[in-house]
Amino acid sequence: MDTSTLYILGSVAVVLIIYALIIVFKRGNKEFNPKLSLKERLELEKMVEKKVKEEDKNEEEKTEELVSEVEKKIAEPVEQNVNKVEFASKEIANEIHRFETYVDIGNTKVQQSIRNGVQNFLNQDHMLALEEFSLSTESNPNDAIGFYCRGLTKLALKNYESALADFTEAINLKFKGPNAFYYRALTYYNMRDLDNAILNFNAYINQEKNNSEAYFDLGVCFKEKDKIKEALQNFSLAIQKRPAFGASYFERGLLRHKQDDKEGGCADLKKAFGLGYLEADSYLDDLCGNDSD
Repeated sequence: MDTSTLYILGSVAVVLIIYALIIVFKRGNKEFNPKLSLKERLELEKMVEKKVKEEDKNEEEKTEELVSEVEKKIAEPVEQNVNKVEFASKEIANEIHRFETYVDIGNTKVQQSIRNGVQNFLNQDHMLALEEFSLSTESNPNDAIGFYCRGLTKLALKNYESALADFTEAINLKFKGPNAFYYRALTYYNMRDLDNAILNFNAYINQEKNNSEAYFDLGVCFKEKDKIKEALQNFSLAIQKRPAFGASYFERGLLRHKQDDKEGGCADLKKAFGLGYLEADSYLDDLCGNDSD
């Protein structure tokens, strides 16, 4: 076979090889870039649409949960937004101080009036405090806090009849906690209505059984009604709740002497004096004599 023939055959072979490579390359491209049929494209669109709907549903559920949480916060009783409830006592400033940071999400005007009233009370400007608390009751006649704080202010000013009306309104409006009963009892006591004072002290104690001062006040009411047995019982309960309650030992000591229990009476008077209740000293000399040593 001559040289020219070999050359021609070689050229043909090269051309065939190049053609074969071109075909393989094109097929490879088709494999990596397939052309979708109409059916395949519709199925893919359905899958995408389903995924979008699922994501939208998740977002809606999250939004609903968030709205629900906000609604719950708004629906919470505003009484929750006060400082911790302590035992009621005759220190009215301590009680009214609880509402210094009072929150009412639904009525910022009421909120501000009550806060202003508390500040005025603590600054001993009771008349301005009354004005602010009255504004809060006008802004929301169904809000117990405004009536309660105004009642406390009137009690401090010894305006007992008007204070009584405010405490009663606060209780009717479901004021949270028993303290309104305690201060209404004090109001009745100062009005010399001992029977209603006793009823309200008992209403307070039924909800708050550990306040020694309430038992002491109840004992004083029974003492003034000359119900010695009930008075002794409540002074003893006051001591049980607070063992270092000098005034209760003093009152119980006097009643024991009245019942001819000299030994028990002197023991109580000595205890009262030892706890710093200095008024017991003169009674020790008069009632116990040499036994006071």
